Amino acid sequence: MSALYSTILFCLCLLLPAAASAGPLADQKLLDFLKANGALTEQQVREIKATLEQEDKQDLQLKAEKEAREVKVSYDEGLKIGLQDKSFEMRLGGLIQTDFLMFQNNYPVKNDFDIRRARLLAEGRLYRDFSYRLEAELEGSNSDHLIDAYINYDAVPWLQVRMGQFKEPFSFEQLTADKNLVFTERSFGFYLTPGRDVGLMLHGSLYDEAIMYGVGVFNGDGTDANRRSQKNDKQATGRLAFQPFRHWGPGFLKTLQVGGSYSYARLDTSDFNVKVKTPARTTFFTVQPRAKFHMTQDIDDLNRYGLELAYTLGPVALMAEYIKNDYSGVKLSDTEPFDFSMRAWYAGLLVMLTGERPELKGGVLAKIRPLRDFNIRTGSWGAWGLGCMYQQFDADNITYEYLVNEGFSVRKANSLTAAINWYLNAMVRFSLDYSCTRFQDPLFLGYDAKGSAYYRDIEHAWMTRLQLEF
Repeated sequence: MSALYSTILFCLCLLLPAAASAGPLADQKLLDFLKANGALTEQQVREIKATLEQEDKQDLQLKAEKEAREVKVSYDEGLKIGLQDKSFEMRLGGLIQTDFLMFQNNYPVKNDFDIRRARLLAEGRLYRDFSYRLEAELEGSNSDHLIDAYINYDAVPWLQVRMGQFKEPFSFEQLTADKNLVFTERSFGFYLTPGRDVGLMLHGSLYDEAIMYGVGVFNGDGTDANRRSQKNDKQATGRLAFQPFRHWGPGFLKTLQVGGSYSYARLDTSDFNVKVKTPARTTFFTVQPRAKFHMTQDIDDLNRYGLELAYTLGPVALMAEYIKNDYSGVKLSDTEPFDFSMRAWYAGLLVMLTGERPELKGGVLAKIRPLRDFNIRTGSWGAWGLGCMYQQFDADNITYEYLVNEGFSVRKANSLTAAINWYLNAMVRFSLDYSCTRFQDPLFLGYDAKGSAYYRDIEHAWMTRLQLEF
C-alpha cells in the first residue's frame, strides 16, 4: 500500500503543474482522482481548491490590469489613441472650411475663393476626471494662434471647473460649434457677444440636462494673443438655459429650451472696439477708440444681455435670440459723458428634408448625422436641409452724432438669409447660402473701376462652403 501512495504522490507532483495550466476542469478531475484513491482527505481537497481559486483570481486580475494598460488606436471622426480602461484618451482632428463668395450689383469687392477656417485640434481625458482641449487656427491674418486651450475638471456633471482660454458662457448661437451652424456665418448678434477669453468658469448640468449653467470670470479683452490692455478689472459672464418640460408635461414640448445670458465689464478705452458684419462678412458698423474727430478719453461700464429660445420637433429646429449691449459713461474729447446701446435679434428655422432629427445637446445645436451617407454607387444622397433666418441690428441715434461717420457706418440693418445644406456624411458638408441685407442709409463699399465712391443701401450675396472635419 505504501508503494501505491508513493506512486500517487509522485503522479501528483508531476500532474499538478500541468493541471494548473490546463484549467479548472482538469484541476477538478485530478483532485477527484486523488480523493477516490485515498491520497487526499476531504479537508485537503477543499484547501487545494481554495488555493487554486485564489491563484485563478490573481491571474484574472493581472490579465485585466494588463489589458487595461494596453493602448487602443481607432478612428471615429478623428484619430483616437487611449488606454482600454479609458483613463487616458486623446483625439486628434481638425476642420477645413473653403468658401466662394459672390456679390451682385457690380460690387467693387472681388468675388473670390477663401479659406474661412483651417484648424488643428487635440483633445482628450486624463485620469478619468480631467479633460482638455487644444485648438489652433492656421488660416488668415489671425493664423498661428490658439483658439481653445483649457483644462476641465468634470468628475461630476453638475459642478465642473474649466480654466484657460475658451468661449465665455453667453448666447446659444455663439456657443454652437462653427461646424454645426445652420448658416455659413453667425448673426449680427454674434458681434455683440463676449467671444473667447482667458479665465475661470464653473459650469454643469442637472437633471439630465434639464438645467444647464455656466458662470465665469475673464480678463475681458479677448484671446491671449490679442490682448489689448493690462487692466486689473475683470469681466463676469454667466448663462442659464433650461428645458422646463424635459421630464414632465406634453411630449411635443420636451425639447423646448429657453435661456438667458448676462455679462458685466469695466472697460478700458482700448477695449472699446465693435465691428458688426453682414452674412457676407461686409463690415457695416464700426466703433473704435478714435471716434469721428474725437478720441475716447474714458468709458465706464458695459452690460450685455441675452435672451434665447430653441426648439426641435421631428425634422424641424427653431432658434431665436435677442442681444443688447449697454455702454455707460462714454466720454470723448470735448464731449460730456453719454450712454448708448446696440441691439440685435434673429429668428431661424432648419427643416431636414430627408428625415434627420436635429438635437439640442449641452444647451446648443448638435451635429446633423445623415441617416444614409452619400454613396454614388448605391444611389444614396446623404442628408438635405433647408434653412431660413431673418435678423436685425440697430444702434442708438447718438452714435451718428459722436461715434461713427454716416456712410462709413450704418446704425441699422436687416437681413434675410436662405440656406441649402447637403450633408454627404457626418464629416463632409456642402452649403449654399443667399443673403439680402438692407441698410438704413447707403454704405460706402469702396471705389468702382472709374475711381468713383461706391455706395449701396442693399447687399445681395451668394456664399458656398465645402466643409471637412477630420
